Amino acid sequence: MIAKSPLIEAQALFDLMQNPKINEGSLKILDASFAMPGADVAPYDIFLQGHIEGARFFDIDLMSDQSNPLPHMLPSPEQFARQTGALGISNADTVIIYGQSGIIMGPARAWWMFRVFGHDNVRVLNGGIPAWKSQGFALQPALPEPASSGAFHAQFRRHLVVDHRFVTEAIENKSTNILDARSPERFKGLAPEPRPGLASGHMPGAFNIPASILVDSATGKLKSPDELRFIFDQAGFDITKPIVTTCGSGVTACVIALALFTVGYPDIPVYDGSWSEWGQYSQSSKKSQSNK
Repeated sequence: MIAKSPLIEAQALFDLMQNPKINEGSLKILDASFAMPGADVAPYDIFLQGHIEGARFFDIDLMSDQSNPLPHMLPSPEQFARQTGALGISNADTVIIYGQSGIIMGPARAWWMFRVFGHDNVRVLNGGIPAWKSQGFALQPALPEPASSGAFHAQFRRHLVVDHRFVTEAIENKSTNILDARSPERFKGLAPEPRPGLASGHMPGAFNIPASILVDSATGKLKSPDELRFIFDQAGFDITKPIVTTCGSGVTACVIALALFTVGYPDIPVYDGSWSEWGQYSQSSKKSQSNK
């Protein structure tokens, strides 16, 4: 089953949980909350304090290429399949992903990762835990039972992820819109990056669409399709040209991809290395110029 929308509302998820057998698979729920470096919150600890019944924790840092010095880069298909299977997930399952504080920090990244590895039957709980609690639904404090291993087979979709070389050529050719989800202050180079050793600023020709403006601050939910279309229209880029999304490390870039999916653009690629990679090149270039 391919979900028509990448989102699911709290009431709809609750209804699914009352009858979790869906077609040939089952309902699987994941908490994919993520925290920025230096944050004073520990998503896994919060998960242990209370989570949606049956949920398991999807650790974005562990579900990554551990040999790559860049943060939480995509793992190999084999690693993703192995770790996803260890969470009890099979290809026939319906996967629902949520975040502890809404939709921005983590859920969209996990949603994109499942799609990259061939799983379309994945949706994000719109508004996350705040939306769940606002409906009066309870959280479960007990540690989930160990998952029975699932049989997940990953099929890598190369068109949903791009690398530094692709972005460099796109900038040189002016062929692609680069949409940056970081805050305006970081985009303009007015605020330091949270990861040391990175230059400030943005990629040449990039457009700033902060992930925060795509979300209703009162509810934590993604804004309506009409509101999202207005935001994209006002951003100044040519929607008829190819699009790549980026951010600090490939997490909030996926919020733009999720928002574009809801307005009819389902296959927007993400620059996985994002500014964590690009900023290193920029910093090295600046040092090289200063030493001449």
